[in-house]
Amino acid sequence: MMLRYVSSVAIEALAVGECTVHRASDDGRRWWLLWLRVNREDTGQPIDVAVPINPGGGYVLDGPGGKTWGLTRVSQGTWQVSPSINVLPGQVHPGPSAAPSMWHQTPSIVDVDDAEAWISGAP
Repeated sequence: MMLRYVSSVAIEALAVGECTVHRASDDGRRWWLLWLRVNREDTGQPIDVAVPINPGGGYVLDGPGGKTWGLTRVSQGTWQVSPSINVLPGQVHPGPSAAPSMWHQTPSIVDVDDAEAWISGAP
């Protein structure tokens, strides 16, 4: 699945199939959150999903935001999330699970400008 990146937009303004990255913090820790709006696979209704990301790096089990998905550049303007994002009732899980998913994909993110702060800077 491909998500189109939209810079500096409020989460509420995302259309289905779009995503954005925002800073997040708690108790002095800081990280990046990837927000995406997708249609649930079980009902077809739109949902907003947020996952902590590690730009330029791999998956981290215990990052500042908890489970942290890897986000790596695959080509100019295109980034890949890893592992898959599995949205379960009440949680977001990396990779497969035995529980039924509301949405489970490994998205690529397209239309990312190289000037985005999250690409080269700490949150």
